[in-house]
Amino acid sequence: MMPIETMDTISATELVRNLSAVVDNVRVSGQSLYITKGSQTVAQLSPPPKQGFPAAKLGDFINSLPSLGDDAKDFSADIEKLKRHTQLPDNPWD
Repeated sequence: MMPIETMDTISATELVRNLSAVVDNVRVSGQSLYITKGSQTVAQLSPPPKQGFPAAKLGDFINSLPSLGDDAKDFSADIEKLKRHTQLPDNPWD
C-alpha cells in the first residue's frame, strides 16, 4: 500500500479498506483526494470549506465600506461619550 500522506489519488478499493485513515489524512492535511475506479476519476474527497472571513480580504472589505462623511465626527463623539459613562473592565478578556 502507498503511504497515505503522499497520495493525491486513491482507488475506491483502497479507500474502502482504509477509510478512517484516509479521511483523517484529508482532515489533517486540508488536501483533496481524487477517488478512482478503474482508470476513471469518479469522485473527490475534500475537507469542508474553512469557516470565517479570511484576514487577507479584510483590507479590501474595509475599503469597500461607505465613508461616514460628516457623520464621522458625531460617531466619534458618541463613542467617547460611551467610554466616559460606561464602566468597562481593564482587560475585556477576563
